[in-house]
Amino acid sequence: MVRYVPFNFRSLIITILIVMAIGDEALSDTFIYVDNQNPSASDSNPGTSSDPVKTLKKAVQLAETSNKNNIPVTVIVRAGTYREAVALNASSTSKPAPMVFQAEPPGSVIISGSDIWTGWRRQGTTNTYTQNWTFNWGSPSRGSGHLPIVGRREMVFVNGVLLKQVISSSELIDESFYVDEASDTIYIRTNSNVSTAKIEVAIRAGLFVIHTRQNVSIKGFVFQHDTSPGDASAVRIEKATNILIEDCNFLWNGWGGLRIDAFNNATVRRTVANHNGGRGTEAVRGTNLLMEDNETSYNNWRGFSGGYTGWNVAGAKHLKIHGAVYKNHISIDNKARGFWLDYDNEDIIFDGLILLGNLEAGISVEANQGPIVIKNSAVCNNTIFGGIISSNSENVTVLDSVIANNIDSELRWFGASKSRPVTNWETGEQYNLFAKNWTIQGNIIAGTTSQHFLMKVVDSPADGFINTLTANNNIYWNPVLIKGFRANGDSDFNGWRSKTGQESKSVFTDPTKASLTSKQKELLDVCMSQNVAIHSVTASAVTHNSAEITWTTGVPANSRVEYGPTQSYGSLTTIDPALVTHHKVILTGLSPKTTYHFRVISKDQSGSTHVSNDFTFTTPQFADNTAPTIPTVLSAIVISSSQINLSWGPSTDNVGVTGYRIYRNGSALTTTTETFYSDTGLTASTKYNYTVTAFDAAGNESVKSGQVSATTLAGSSGSPPSAPSNLKVNPQP
Repeated sequence: MVRYVPFNFRSLIITILIVMAIGDEALSDTFIYVDNQNPSASDSNPGTSSDPVKTLKKAVQLAETSNKNNIPVTVIVRAGTYREAVALNASSTSKPAPMVFQAEPPGSVIISGSDIWTGWRRQGTTNTYTQNWTFNWGSPSRGSGHLPIVGRREMVFVNGVLLKQVISSSELIDESFYVDEASDTIYIRTNSNVSTAKIEVAIRAGLFVIHTRQNVSIKGFVFQHDTSPGDASAVRIEKATNILIEDCNFLWNGWGGLRIDAFNNATVRRTVANHNGGRGTEAVRGTNLLMEDNETSYNNWRGFSGGYTGWNVAGAKHLKIHGAVYKNHISIDNKARGFWLDYDNEDIIFDGLILLGNLEAGISVEANQGPIVIKNSAVCNNTIFGGIISSNSENVTVLDSVIANNIDSELRWFGASKSRPVTNWETGEQYNLFAKNWTIQGNIIAGTTSQHFLMKVVDSPADGFINTLTANNNIYWNPVLIKGFRANGDSDFNGWRSKTGQESKSVFTDPTKASLTSKQKELLDVCMSQNVAIHSVTASAVTHNSAEITWTTGVPANSRVEYGPTQSYGSLTTIDPALVTHHKVILTGLSPKTTYHFRVISKDQSGSTHVSNDFTFTTPQFADNTAPTIPTVLSAIVISSSQINLSWGPSTDNVGVTGYRIYRNGSALTTTTETFYSDTGLTASTKYNYTVTAFDAAGNESVKSGQVSATTLAGSSGSPPSAPSNLKVNPQP
């Protein structure tokens, strides 16, 4: 029997551990500066802001010295292209002190596997040029069943554009290249002016490698032109704990962009892993993973050139992950599956996937014990096998998503009748998994051609799947393929209902004519237009008078929100001119217990303005549960035998302080709206103890102030003095 850590609990663990564990530069005691554009930079410098080092390699050496002494360190790398590779290797002297590597500003630092080559020799009067080639890489395997071109590692870029690689001189065409290792020669054929063009030749592998480390952050870098062999990636993180990868790009690498392996507590945020030869990102054997606002698109150009689209290539391929949240992930036009969740994954949430136009599938869910949730996602226009395809995976939920126009099938299952063995890498427990225990609720599942099955169970009998299916509140539609439901034969919608005993509140209707939520409209629009100009629009942190509006754009753009109590809106925020892809605008001055309509507006650098659909949120009734701050500096001054004067510093409150309550000897004495009070009618020579609290109109009362004590003066008896006695008069001499 499959056993799980309770799902919500593990998700909470992910959030808490990652927030607590990741080091930050604010904790750093040491700062090291790198600036290869500074004329005075030198690796003999101390690495200060005014005397930076020149290379990343030297900066890493200095950082290692601090780390060995358990001193937190931040390496600030200033703008430039750094043509080198660095590593934080396993070390018996490494300590858990945080190490931060940060580009300044983010996106301005390129770590490149290529060098600029000049001195190309023209072959006669042709547009073919040659250079000496001193490497002998061959064509090692990257997997099973691929052509030799897939195993090649070489890359040449002319003015930033990748040339096509061929494997013989006879195949050379314009904008292509060929490496002849037998003659130690590289040939390029280009119509560019070779004497002025920037020609970059990729020669380095493993641009940033981290092995057996803790508390490492990498922020704001671009990693490109890596030539790693086999199944490797440009940035590799192995056997690591508490890792943060943020605002980084992994572009045009020969095989993989980013790989994390054998990890615990990792966050990957706001990264782009596009145009890589095999896959964008890979994660293997890890616990507690948070991935949010990432993109893995246009990958597997190298594999596709040799007909290789399976096994280890995808926009993102993740396996053996125990506990992960993937939020707002985009995979578009990969020459492979958009996302491949492959083998022994459990406690996984996908929230806000956009998987469009990928080859073979939008997302593949293979051999997983679950639980797995896919929600608020658009899975559309993917080819060959379908939108969401699965084999031998259990305990999967698909909620509130749009799955549409995927060739072969919108949802496709294999494994209803035949199990597959899976071993839990953490516990060693073995499972025999089927396709069963799926929940499909609140989705739009639509096709438009005879190639678009809506629900398809491939193997038969399908009883194990049917009898464990929970499905309801879905909108189905395919006006061409009426019998678009396959499980123990093909059925129409009513037949599917009867066969499964489910879908009592589902309908078969055109979703464009149905009543949809704002989120459904947004996702359907993304699917129909293939336009991700604006998506993932969310209202959060809604209070009685404020709300936080966030969204994502496909290209950098500015930010603005139009809002109001109706769809006429009426209010418009000022433009935030920063060109970003992840947007946030905070609305203030709202009214309690009011439904607001809003739409977001972003204008990109080309001048194109993008406007979202209408969305709503409702502010709650105002409830003040916040107490005022504690009164400060309470003092007591003795005035007489019967009076003590008190004074204190004012408190503050989220709404307003109504007054103060004075306590004498532990009991409430009185209240006042002032920050002073005279306590009269006291007993002489008596000690009194005082504290003060502040309260607001909602009745919230602060913690008591610090206690002060004072003793009244000694009093008189109340009787006049006695008259003088024995008065004598002495005569004058």
